[in-house]
Amino acid sequence: MELIPCTTEFADIFWSWRQEPATRAFNPLKAMTPEQAREHLGNCTSDLSELKEATDYRWFVREGGEVVGIVSLKSVSATMATGEIGYSLGEKYRGRGLGTAAVRLLVDKLFAETALRKLTAYVHSENVASCRLLERLGFRREGLLREHYMVEGHAVDEALYGLLRREWARA
Repeated sequence: MELIPCTTEFADIFWSWRQEPATRAFNPLKAMTPEQAREHLGNCTSDLSELKEATDYRWFVREGGEVVGIVSLKSVSATMATGEIGYSLGEKYRGRGLGTAAVRLLVDKLFAETALRKLTAYVHSENVASCRLLERLGFRREGLLREHYMVEGHAVDEALYGLLRREWARA
């Protein structure tokens, strides 16, 4: 498995993943057309040397020659040395450990190539698979944000997970 830089080359598959029922059920997604998905990906970077300037970092996940998902870093605070991760796999790739492997690669990369001291992740409180993924990797549930996001027109609770650099070094 490898993380590859974000490019517009994968915009169509990225857009199609956003339409899948399981993705829509757990994520506060803004509606976008395939053209808007291409533009969105065009505004992303994978260059962590720009950590103080950019706001949206993304990498596609490739396994066995296929692009199977995407991982991201956003809401970076250079002052606080924190950032929020995100991840998603196409439905047909879920349930095989690929998400855990992809997030592990992302966390390795972020802690190796940046000065970030803490990573966070917000997860729909009913997304049991995603909560377990984070817990397997050593993230700790730090709280519950009541009615924090709007998903499909409904206010939903989000679990907040956190991982400190020093915890990852021990994992």
